Amino acid sequence: MNKRTVFTAGLSMIISLAMVTGFLVAASSAEIEPNNTPASANPLSTGITMTAAISPIGDTDYYSVTGVNPTWGFIALLDTTGSSSSNNGTITALRSDGINPLQSDTGSWERGSGIALQNYVNGSDTHYLRVDEEGNDATISGYELRYYNTVTDAQPEIEPNDTRSSGTPSSFTHSGVINSNGDIDCFAFQGRTGDKILLALNGDPEDDGSTIDPVLELVGPTDVPLKAADASGTGGKEFIEYAKLSSDGVYAYCVHSETNLGGPSATYKVGLVRNGGLYFPTYIHGPTWINPRPGNIALVGDLLSFRLAITNTSPLAIPGNIRITTHYSSTCLDLVSAVPPATTTSPGYVSWDGQKTGLAPDEVYSVVLNVRALSACNQSVYQDTGVAYYFTGHGDEAYFTILGSIYLPLVSRVP
Repeated sequence: MNKRTVFTAGLSMIISLAMVTGFLVAASSAEIEPNNTPASANPLSTGITMTAAISPIGDTDYYSVTGVNPTWGFIALLDTTGSSSSNNGTITALRSDGINPLQSDTGSWERGSGIALQNYVNGSDTHYLRVDEEGNDATISGYELRYYNTVTDAQPEIEPNDTRSSGTPSSFTHSGVINSNGDIDCFAFQGRTGDKILLALNGDPEDDGSTIDPVLELVGPTDVPLKAADASGTGGKEFIEYAKLSSDGVYAYCVHSETNLGGPSATYKVGLVRNGGLYFPTYIHGPTWINPRPGNIALVGDLLSFRLAITNTSPLAIPGNIRITTHYSSTCLDLVSAVPPATTTSPGYVSWDGQKTGLAPDEVYSVVLNVRALSACNQSVYQDTGVAYYFTGHGDEAYFTILGSIYLPLVSRVP
């Protein structure tokens, strides 16, 4: 049963829906018929709106999406509110064979239907989305379809997380369970003014029959609910779009049961898309050469010291293992010492991994690399920074120049 019930707080429904109409849409594309088989499927691009129709009665539209790997996946939204005929559109995610269904939905979203956090089960192979009218007994005069890539490899919730302030710090997708009556699970994230937020929840990811009717809620920095979705029924899917966050701060998305009942089979997956892409808290990282000679140079034989660091500039703690790795030319530099002692070393490579867990807001984690200049060269020390629940930061380099010697001008020499 599709309740199509959406709650809003602080904003009127009319304003909210008007804002959502253009939500997370960078461009649009129109379907090209015929596309009624996987072989003739129209390709979709993430974040691009596809406009189309189900006409005549019995029409089916297929769309192809490019896989990445099984830890990645997608959220897809089918908006049928613009149809002057039927609004009952069904969207189905299919494996790479274009036949076997992965997920299907009719009416779990306030504006239509959705696929919630479906992973690319066949890896980088092409997967498919199918759109038709529920019952195949009417047309849909117009609909919009869009999808977003995200990481669906779910991180577990960490209890207690029943409030915004105690929420598990959000990464991309989380798994959880409403394991007792009245349980509430919240996932905190760093919101920035103007952010466009998309939340998706799958209330029965194992497809084994959940016992709860899940409710998904977005909570603001002052603990005021901004919007909630409860449209799908027992074990269903829920989606929230919120067009613009009004201020910077710590927000949360929370999951609970409509009837306050819980149990071991009340599992779910829930995730966040920010501005059409992956969500990250803010942190800065990079290496610094801390002892250059005047002119930003060194001589053969000098000891060069580099500070490699990551700083959490988010209002939330960054959880999990922090890894710093550096690469450099082993013909140019020779390792003297690493402070603290490194986990792994080899010529031109040093890694500090498993030595630091978590970063509090404003906390800096740094290590020092001490190397001896072996030869004249113009190179760089590269820092690769990894945080357990987010992606590695690439492209951080500290450049240096090593000269064989310094020759003073003749007028400066002592006779």
